[in-house]
Amino acid sequence: MAAFNFDSATLRISYVTGVDEQGKAIVTSKTYRNVRDNVEASLVLSVVQALSSLSSYDFLLAEKILTETVDA
Repeated sequence: MAAFNFDSATLRISYVTGVDEQGKAIVTSKTYRNVRDNVEASLVLSVVQALSSLSSYDFLLAEKILTETVDA
């Protein structure tokens, strides 16, 4: 039977750093590696809020990105 095996997870936080000539938002992101796979969403939110408070840019989005392999 096939199964997913956790490899790694990253946390990507995106910020709005300005506006271009057409009025579209310029987005910059910061990636943090070595995130555990079993972290609760509320704890991730606390970390995102703490890190975002250190930035002078406006918070836009936070993503937890999982990388997994499939064993057959």
